[in-house]
Amino acid sequence: MTDALSAVTELKRGLLSDQIYELVKTMIKDGSLAPGEQLVESQLARRLQVSQAPVRDALKQLAHEGLVTHVRHQGNFVTSYTDEEVAQAKVARAELESIAGRLACGALDAGTHQRLEDLIAQMHAAADAKDLGVFRELDFAFHRGVIEGSGNVYLPRMWDIIEPSLRSLHVLGDPSFPGDWHDVAEWHRSLLEALDAGDPDAAAQLFHAHAAGTLLPDESEGA
Repeated sequence: MTDALSAVTELKRGLLSDQIYELVKTMIKDGSLAPGEQLVESQLARRLQVSQAPVRDALKQLAHEGLVTHVRHQGNFVTSYTDEEVAQAKVARAELESIAGRLACGALDAGTHQRLEDLIAQMHAAADAKDLGVFRELDFAFHRGVIEGSGNVYLPRMWDIIEPSLRSLHVLGDPSFPGDWHDVAEWHRSLLEALDAGDPDAAAQLFHAHAAGTLLPDESEGA
């Protein structure tokens, strides 16, 4: 009986740890927890009204994925990125999206295709409202949707690793982008059309160029 109760306790702790992990990861991705911010186990536990053990487990998992950095004798911090690391993340993103474009070409199910269509329409609405924050989140959602639509279970995990660094210096939805945000929305429509066209090589090339900012001479980080 004692062993069974112990197992149940560990299971509950594991489930709670998973929930805390997802919550903290979301806060890192949406900027609620900024790069370099310290994550104090006791403070997070009080904030979430849980014990420190599942918080510790969640932070260890986030550290394993590179979203949190543990500094000996100092504690845990939201990972911050150098310019070089962000540049490397951009290269990784371009290759990752190239693979996703190739795999997703001609393979999107009806639900995923409609979701991507809806995201493009919402991008135009956000552009009309001049709400860059919303546009930026829609931009990320579109690219993650294609990553998930690839059907490869490892690609979303890889995206999760690089997404915080992409966010840290506005690699997607760059506020300094000087062009028309409606054009950016239409670039995404061209990506979706490439997925429908049935040419995996062409789709891979277009997704790579889009992520690398080489589609147009003036296309920089707005994609």
